[in-house]
Amino acid sequence: MDIKTIDQRYSVSDQLTATDLDALAANGIKLVVNFRPDGEGGDAQPLSATLAAKAASLGIAYADIPVLPNQIRPEHVQQLQALLNMHPGPVLGFCRTGNRAGQVYQQALHNGPASAETAAKPACCQSSEQAGLLHKVKSWLSP
Repeated sequence: MDIKTIDQRYSVSDQLTATDLDALAANGIKLVVNFRPDGEGGDAQPLSATLAAKAASLGIAYADIPVLPNQIRPEHVQQLQALLNMHPGPVLGFCRTGNRAGQVYQQALHNGPASAETAAKPACCQSSEQAGLLHKVKSWLSP
């Protein structure tokens, strides 16, 4: 288990085993999120149900959000956002290398629900700095 801390709330890891969950419980992890589909790593990969049962016996919440490599979908991000809203942390996400777990988390942080004001503006103009630039350009073009 190779844990990389992303921030105070979230860390990522490569594939976990049931024994790894003992160490995570001892370190205060409250939620483990599995981003790896069952069978992706062959017979050597523990089944999600096995890990979920072990986590439950240790008092750790466990969630399964299977993401195929390079195929993160909006629903994966939304599922993680919902879990993070329910569990303040600390949280550990894992997959084969930790990359998918980190990428979904980064998208969850940056793809929060859009406000009505943000949703009404084109993507190029959603920050105040970009909106100011757009108004400046428009003023140059106006007679």
